[in-house]
Amino acid sequence: MKTPLSTLTLVATLTTAAIAAGCVGPPYVKPNVTVPAAFKESSPAAYVGADAGAWQPAQPQDAALKGKWWEVYGEPELNALEEQLDINNQNIAQYFQSFMAARAQVSVARASYFPTLTTTPQATRTHTSGVLANGAVSALGTSAGAGTATGTGTGTTTGTGVASASSAKGATFNEFSLPFDVSWEPDLWGRIRNTVREYRYAAQVSAADLENERLTEQAALAVYYFELRGQDALQDLYNKTIEAQKKSLELTRVLVETGIDSPEAAAQAEVTLADTEATAVGVATNRAIYEHAIATLIGKPAADFSMPVKMLTTPVPKVPVDIPSKLLQRRPDIAAAERAMAEANALIGVETAAY
Repeated sequence: MKTPLSTLTLVATLTTAAIAAGCVGPPYVKPNVTVPAAFKESSPAAYVGADAGAWQPAQPQDAALKGKWWEVYGEPELNALEEQLDINNQNIAQYFQSFMAARAQVSVARASYFPTLTTTPQATRTHTSGVLANGAVSALGTSAGAGTATGTGTGTTTGTGVASASSAKGATFNEFSLPFDVSWEPDLWGRIRNTVREYRYAAQVSAADLENERLTEQAALAVYYFELRGQDALQDLYNKTIEAQKKSLELTRVLVETGIDSPEAAAQAEVTLADTEATAVGVATNRAIYEHAIATLIGKPAADFSMPVKMLTTPVPKVPVDIPSKLLQRRPDIAAAERAMAEANALIGVETAAY
């Protein structure tokens, strides 16, 4: 019975339409937020200049190179520590490996575009006794082989050979089997394509997370470094204060011995000196905490890491007032959140194809 041509045309049309409609998931559109021309709280009286109250929509620049921003402080020791951070910090290393794994997932997903070949080769070695050897040799000869293969998706290739034969010692046979299976699934509904998109967006999220972690660790290292140097300056101040209070205590004791001052004054001077010395011990403890934190950030044991006491000599750089608002455009965490939305959108296409 022949199928009518109109039926074949209808089936072909419906199949083509289904493939065209289902090959991709819902298109991803970046969120669009309606923004006002100016803040309602702004007024010309509160600003100076022609652009009073005006503002511009942000332009995402998370892919811009951040550079060695810490060099603006002019601290060679801080520069050296920051260089070690990117190599030895364990948190950065963890996020980097996660990013590499996300990239590998993209390659794995793309592999589904092509046929898959699986095989489980086997080898068998058999030794026969001398009684059976003569019959085996006469039937097989010194070497024999046979094999079959099919192109319908599965196949097996086998081979048999005689390694040695002797009427007295017997014979040894080696048998090899190479079964294989070939499978391929056409991407009619876009499952594979949407899966590739999903993993590609996930890799972009991982890249943004890596950059965010790197900036976080770099900033933490800079903060700990200047906190440590601040403790050095504070320790120096307390050391000078303790020396001055010791001299004051000696003078007060002399005045007490000569009858000019009272014993209460000497006791008060001793209490003041003891309080200052106790506070100085706390400063030293805080310095050790910051030193250990720096060692942890750069991946070194705290017991083997030390930083000599040093006073800051470079002036604090001036920070322009417009930098904080511009930095918002380069935040990788915001970019990661937007890429996560694109990843979820691609997942809708995967689930739709499964349906």
